[in-house]
Amino acid sequence: MKIFHWFFIFLLLPLLLLPSLALNNDGVLLLSFKYSILSDPLSVLQSWNYDEETPCQWYGVTCNEIGMVTSLVLPNSQLLGSISEDIGHVQHLHHLDLSSNFFNGTLPSSIFNSTELQVLSLGGNVISGELPETIAGMASLQILNLSDNALAGKIPQNLTLLQNLTVVSLRGNYFSGDVPSGFDPVELLDLSSNLLNGTLPLDFGGGNLGLLNLSYNKISGSISPEFADKVPHNATIDLSFNNLTGAIPESLVNQKMDSFYGNVDLCGKPLKNPCSIPSTLSTPPNMSQSISPAIAVIPKPIDSTPGEPNNNVQTQARRSLNPGTIAAIAVADLAGLSIIAMVILYVYQLKKRNGLHTQSTTSNLEKKPDVNPVSTLMPSSCSSCMKIKLVETSETASSDSELEEKNQDFNVSPAEAYQKGGKLVIVNQGNEQLELETLLKASAYVLGTSGSSIVYKAVLENGTAFAVRRIGDSSVARLKDFESQVRGIAKLKHPNLVKLVGFYWGNDEKLVIYDFVSNGSLGCSSYSKYRTPPYLSVLPLSA
Repeated sequence: MKIFHWFFIFLLLPLLLLPSLALNNDGVLLLSFKYSILSDPLSVLQSWNYDEETPCQWYGVTCNEIGMVTSLVLPNSQLLGSISEDIGHVQHLHHLDLSSNFFNGTLPSSIFNSTELQVLSLGGNVISGELPETIAGMASLQILNLSDNALAGKIPQNLTLLQNLTVVSLRGNYFSGDVPSGFDPVELLDLSSNLLNGTLPLDFGGGNLGLLNLSYNKISGSISPEFADKVPHNATIDLSFNNLTGAIPESLVNQKMDSFYGNVDLCGKPLKNPCSIPSTLSTPPNMSQSISPAIAVIPKPIDSTPGEPNNNVQTQARRSLNPGTIAAIAVADLAGLSIIAMVILYVYQLKKRNGLHTQSTTSNLEKKPDVNPVSTLMPSSCSSCMKIKLVETSETASSDSELEEKNQDFNVSPAEAYQKGGKLVIVNQGNEQLELETLLKASAYVLGTSGSSIVYKAVLENGTAFAVRRIGDSSVARLKDFESQVRGIAKLKHPNLVKLVGFYWGNDEKLVIYDFVSNGSLGCSSYSKYRTPPYLSVLPLSA
């Protein structure tokens, strides 16, 4: 009998101890969450099983002193699946962090009934749906991170009723509608990269804000002073890339310029787009209250009272706008426009006539063999020079008169057109003292033209003369290439080559400076008369 008694005790003892060794309720709920996971490539949930009494030793799980689960933290674990409803039934859960995984589906409604949950971080997943109004029941919530998901709809207005909420990040979703107001306890609010299309609320609150990011939305309207005054002076605000308009309030001028980029119609500091001053003509002055200074010095009649407007002033203003005055003004305007049109037409005809005259002179010079620029470089005998001189004698009078007319037309030094900036380079030793300012003050006389190039005689204040060639369109686009060509030509030595002094490189055109050969042709003696000097062909640049 005793043997049977002990056998019965040993048989029932494991059954009596089995409930005490079973997994508690929080562990069962977490295992239900594990079974909703479709993929666990890192095996972070491998230690989750029924072999233990509590899940406190499981990876990512934290418990209190009595074995109740208080924290589930599994960020960056590459978990794929949906978030089980059972996760919201863990009674004493304070911290839930499943961010940067591949969770999809919608937010489980049971989470929003967790009155003890303080941190909810589900950012960086593919969670869709809307943020329900029941979020207002999470009275202990302090940090809400749902950024970089696919949530849509409007942001619940009662979200601002959570008095313990300090961090809200809803960045990178599809929320639309207005910006909620009343974020008094929040210190960080990030609603950037959404579809918010309302205006900035006047009662926004934000007295404790350290960071406010509303960038990359469709918020329109102006930044009201009421909104700006509620934001602390040391807070960082980002309102860039919206549709905001108007002037930036003075309380926000301490923000960075980047905080307001992307708002085309926004003006004022810290942007470099100043606000335009409103025109005073849009609102006609009140004659009874605003009187011009000239009228204000006229004494009022004795019988006029301070409370009544001056009738004489009003009568005078009416008389100044009678139909006769208006007609006279119109006639004067038409006459002025006619005179301006006649002046413009006269200037146009004058320029056209001078252009035709210059073209005819250039064509005459090109037809004459004695003015061939290349011939001035060829060595020739004095007899040939005498023939050229005799041919030129019959045409000297007409060409001289033409040059005198050009001197009158070009009575301003051509170098004055290059005062906006450039570089004067001297390539010939002995002329280092020549400066750009001295050359600009020189008197200039036209010696000849060829295409778009003109050669001037520039006489300095001390009487020194130079020949200055203005090059029109040049194929050389860089200063370095132009200078190398000029210095190469300056090294050439020949009795029939004029000494090259230097050049001026400007923004649009170039000047080449030579020694001036008075009364001379390089092919003969230095006293022979020449009309077209060799400065037109010495420099092999396209003109």
